[in-house]
Amino acid sequence: MLCLRVSAANAHVQSLPSEDSLCREGEDIYFSCPLENGKTISVCAKNNVSPNQGYVRYEYGNKESSFNYPLENMPPGDRFAISDVSEGSIHGLHLKFTRGMYTYVVSSVWPGELYASKRGNIAFDKECQASRYKSFSNKIFDGIRQVAPSKVDFH
Repeated sequence: MLCLRVSAANAHVQSLPSEDSLCREGEDIYFSCPLENGKTISVCAKNNVSPNQGYVRYEYGNKESSFNYPLENMPPGDRFAISDVSEGSIHGLHLKFTRGMYTYVVSSVWPGELYASKRGNIAFDKECQASRYKSFSNKIFDGIRQVAPSKVDFH
């Protein structure tokens, strides 16, 4: 569930956190969904108008404890990439980042999922709860570099 606050004075739209997001107040929610294992994945951003401005953060877990990447808020630069993996009647995007030997993929292909690949083998794969699916915000195209799909996008 995405909540919006609209200020009549300047018609500014601000994302507010919801129970289905690990994003903080004032951050844009690029993507968020509860997974079938009870955890939540969220991609949060603030002032991310180009790959060199603002920040993007990935979070996995719950309100009490989560894994986040990167550890400090910083511009996404080359840390994150987005690929359009639409083909035929399948539509969606993949947000990718590499940490250590793992490449993480947040997928908006229905019903949405998170998977991690280690040396080409899937080490973790969890789907979003189908009734709670949310696609990527269009703002993601402003601040994250786009790349062509690669081998990790097809599993």
